[in-house]
Formats: sequence, structure tokens, C-alpha cells
Amino acid sequence: MIALGSLAIGCVGMGSLPGSDPSLRLTDLGAAGDPARRASLRLCIEGLNLDEQGRDSAALSQYQRAIQVDSTNPYAYLALARHEIDEGDPDRALAYVDQAEALLDAQGALTPGVEAHLSGLRGAALMAQGGSGALHLDRARRLDPHSWGDGHLDAAELR
Repeated sequence: MIALGSLAIGCVGMGSLPGSDPSLRLTDLGAAGDPARRASLRLCIEGLNLDEQGRDSAALSQYQRAIQVDSTNPYAYLALARHEIDEGDPDRALAYVDQAEALLDAQGALTPGVEAHLSGLRGAALMAQGGSGALHLDRARRLDPHSWGDGHLDAAELR
């Protein structure tokens, strides 16, 4: 009994309980929001599928369409930031991370899973710029070890 209590306290201290998964997946948001938000999320998911297939320009087109449909969709900016890091444009990625964070904050949607992605994407972009993003990546790993354990967010992990 004492061992179980210690285990529970230890897990709470690490930020999650056994079996909990803070990972943010866009597919989990599919039914959220108004019709424009749902359509925009579907476009983001299609873009992530295309990114996973290596169809980078088609994926970028889907993300851009997602923003045209709903310019306040913070998840479209997250997907774009992830895409730009993979494409080697950390400056643009950082701008998208900042936009996503501002929208998420304004919408009261800063969950641990979202914060992990924001921190990890910011850290990855800073590292790609030759700067120090290690603290951001470490925070992302702590918040979401499943998605950020390797220091990279691939399309399937965000989808």
C-alpha cells in the first residue's frame, strides 16, 4: 500500500498519472469548434498525411488553405511551424509558433499537450538557427515524452 502511494506521488510529481497521455493530436480535435474550424482542422490533417508521404508542397498548400478557411485556427499554425522546421526555415517556423501561441492563449487553450508542442517547436527552430533551444526541447520532453522523446515532432505525432 505504501509503495502504491509512493508511485502515485512520484507520477504526480512528474506531471502525469499512469496511463495519461498529454499528447496533442489534431485528430482528437476533429469535432471541436464551428464548421469553419472543423473544415480547417480537416485540411491540417490532410496536410499532415501529405507531409508523412513526403509530399511537401501539397502539404504546405493544405496548411495554407486551412488558414484561409479559419485564420484563427492555432493548430494550422502549429502544423505550419512543424512543416517549416522540416523544410529548413526556422525563422518562418518561429513566427508560426508565436502566432499559434498567441491564438491558443487568447482562446484559453494552452494545455500541457499544446505547451509541449509550442516549446518543442520553438526549441527545434532555435537549434536550427544555431542558437540554444535545448531548454525548450527539454521542457517539451518532460511535458510529452511520447512525441518529443527524440527532440522532433513528425507529422504522424501531430496528426
